[in-house]
Amino acid sequence: DMDQIVGPHSWPGMANLVNPWLTVLVVAVISGLLTYNANVMLRDYAAKAPGGPLTARNKNGILKVEAWNYLVSVCSQSFVLPTIWVAAFLNRPANWWFQGEHDLACACFSGWVIGNYIQDCKFNWADNSPLIVLHHLGSILLVLCAFGSSGWLGLSITMGFTYEVGSLLCGLVDLNMAPRSSGPIAMLVTTILGMSFVIHGMVVSPPPDAAGWGAGVIAGFGGLARIQQSCA
Repeated sequence: DMDQIVGPHSWPGMANLVNPWLTVLVVAVISGLLTYNANVMLRDYAAKAPGGPLTARNKNGILKVEAWNYLVSVCSQSFVLPTIWVAAFLNRPANWWFQGEHDLACACFSGWVIGNYIQDCKFNWADNSPLIVLHHLGSILLVLCAFGSSGWLGLSITMGFTYEVGSLLCGLVDLNMAPRSSGPIAMLVTTILGMSFVIHGMVVSPPPDAAGWGAGVIAGFGGLARIQQSCA
């Protein structure tokens, strides 16, 4: 199975946290403050330089909003989250995919995603549609369930990272850094891949607790919504 494929690699000092949930909370606060204030600075700078690159819009893009709106999320999805996932993978124990245990990398991944979604709700409250707010709240609940489960840690963090890659391509499309067709295609492919992890886990090694089942169910419904959005 996947546990045998990945194999054990443990880094001293990362295997056990004194308080995993406190770590998630601290990282969420740091993530929220950093990304919120970065968005505020980008918005204010763009307002002072109308017609500049930060105010450019891709008329053939997906959301077609000003470029500055994408910079924080693209940086997060292309640098921060990949770095954390690599740390989680390199630190994986033998039972990482279907079981696993709380470690610093998983706590950082969970906290960063939660903080980012909370700040986006606050920063874009006037512009976000009810569906986007529902998406953010559902994503936060998914992360909490996944981190709170005693199993599926490797599967969950990889599934979440895979979904974020699809979202990254959509942002790059609107920044004119990727072809228009690559956004929906990447969203569709990464969603199917992420859902396949969940379906495989349900069959081979079902979630060990209610939190794990909650994460699997939310990921499934979220995946269906992403597929619908990709094909729209």
